[in-house]
Amino acid sequence: MENKYSAVFFDWSGVVADDSGDDFIDLSLRDIGATDLQIREIIKNEFSQFMLGQISENKYWDKLKNNYGLNVDDSHIGYFNNWQGIKPNIYIIELVYKLKSNGFKIGLISNIISPVRDIIKRFGYYDIFNEAILSCEVGLLKPQKEIYELALHRMDAVAQESIFIDDKQLNLETANNMGFVTLLAKTPEQIINEVNKLIGIK
Repeated sequence: MENKYSAVFFDWSGVVADDSGDDFIDLSLRDIGATDLQIREIIKNEFSQFMLGQISENKYWDKLKNNYGLNVDDSHIGYFNNWQGIKPNIYIIELVYKLKSNGFKIGLISNIISPVRDIIKRFGYYDIFNEAILSCEVGLLKPQKEIYELALHRMDAVAQESIFIDDKQLNLETANNMGFVTLLAKTPEQIINEVNKLIGIK
């Protein structure tokens, strides 16, 4: 029987890589004296601009210093290079290769800042995907509908024949409403088991 799915889309942080990055971002802001309220504002505004590619890392830190009076100095440049989520989970990478060998088109849809993108790209990890849709390059963020539409267009895929895996329910809701089959990522083992059940291969 022919498989009903032709494409599988992954998120990076919390899916391909174990670390979602949320705690790392939170710590980066607490280290410079941000309050809970300021953290929420920064994530909504300046960090979103950073992920959209609208501002550089230098500009991001400058904004935090000037807009919030936070304790930012030159030592913070390159801070995000230390994030452990840059390294992918080997078992998820094996799953990606298995899917490709079985004829599936494999895409990545990632909200990501440019310095982390640069490191992942330098290691060649994006090369294992047919397409990598990165927020800092395309100027769109999940859960905006447009980023999923762009991903489908680049992969020559349709939502009704696609699976999307993300560790954030909010990002899945838009995809689900578009017709994707969605999978909330919790652990690598759970991801692998549920994908294998959906596509019918072992």
